Amino acid sequence: MDTQLTLRDWSKLSDLTLDLIFRKLSSVSDCLCFSAVCKPWFFFVSNNYDALQQRINSSSIEEMPMLMIFISTNSGNLYSVTKGKIVSDLELPLPSTKICCGSSHGWLAFQQSDSLAIHLINPFSSETIGLPSPHDPVDKVILSKNPSTNPYDFEVVATFKSGVWPHRLAILKPGSNAWVFTPHLDISPDHIHDVIYYDDRYYVVTYRGSVLSLDKTTLDFKVINGETLAMYSDIPTKFYLVKTTTNEFLMVQISNRCEILSDEPTSVMISKLVVSQTTQEYMFAELDDLGDEALFLCKHGSMSVSASKFSGCKASSVYYIDVMVKSIGIFVMDLIHFEDGNFHNLFSFETANLFDDLNMPPVLWIIPTPKFTSTSLRHG
Repeated sequence: MDTQLTLRDWSKLSDLTLDLIFRKLSSVSDCLCFSAVCKPWFFFVSNNYDALQQRINSSSIEEMPMLMIFISTNSGNLYSVTKGKIVSDLELPLPSTKICCGSSHGWLAFQQSDSLAIHLINPFSSETIGLPSPHDPVDKVILSKNPSTNPYDFEVVATFKSGVWPHRLAILKPGSNAWVFTPHLDISPDHIHDVIYYDDRYYVVTYRGSVLSLDKTTLDFKVINGETLAMYSDIPTKFYLVKTTTNEFLMVQISNRCEILSDEPTSVMISKLVVSQTTQEYMFAELDDLGDEALFLCKHGSMSVSASKFSGCKASSVYYIDVMVKSIGIFVMDLIHFEDGNFHNLFSFETANLFDDLNMPPVLWIIPTPKFTSTSLRHG
């Protein structure tokens, strides 16, 4: 018996059906592909742009972080850890006088080495934002929100290099042309290692593991966590602050094998910010596992995703980048399975020539965030 093949006209699906499909999409990239199927699907996304932006802002739509490997001062490769290969090349409109100082919400921050002005660049949409100079060389820049989805409602925070004294943060408010400097942070003789924006406050962690909370309005700060025992250890330890997809605040402590040439075991300890039931004060409680979270850590920016949303992403794991031997510029990417603390090397490479240049980091994590607005959607 002959069977007649019936072709479905996908452009005639009902809005209810399209909404059911749309709600299952887990990334901005998927939404862009969805809108490019046909004109009716494009118009559906355009008509539901507000709902889409709400999902982006609430992190229910995520993107898998990519490893950006700088091959020159104005170009780099994107490496996918789930696919295990280079997936794309990026060109950056940068002169050699800019120094990278941050990766936040898919944007890169650069500081001009002569004027010390700061520039924000989204390498996926070619958007650029010029910021005034804080008049000191910065160590790290973070953004409170994604400028692509919150163009008039994001703050910029800068920490300064260890040689700049005293210790403080600089905050650039929306629409302002002048940085506001915090009072001197009472962490002498320590230095800030990481900073994060969380629940309308800023938090910093020092090289010795002290965590301070800063009110962004009054600029008052308080100590959440004192120095850790790691400061007395011979094994170099680094601290990172991460916000999870479930809005939990984590501090990650890694004893770094990449800076010690020995067979000593390494360790990772992850703690969650909680409220003490006895004192009602904030404190850190050590975790046994991360559940579905996968953390991506590096000097220039740390992030978290729901592992189950991405094929090949390992849950309860830390994807970690750091220097192995600083003198020759060898960098490694490790997968740390949190439950057993084992380091598994996923990727290593040498960038000695670029490393000697010191104008760019050889590698960092970045989240692909193309500009996604109702006016930027295009029918494919």
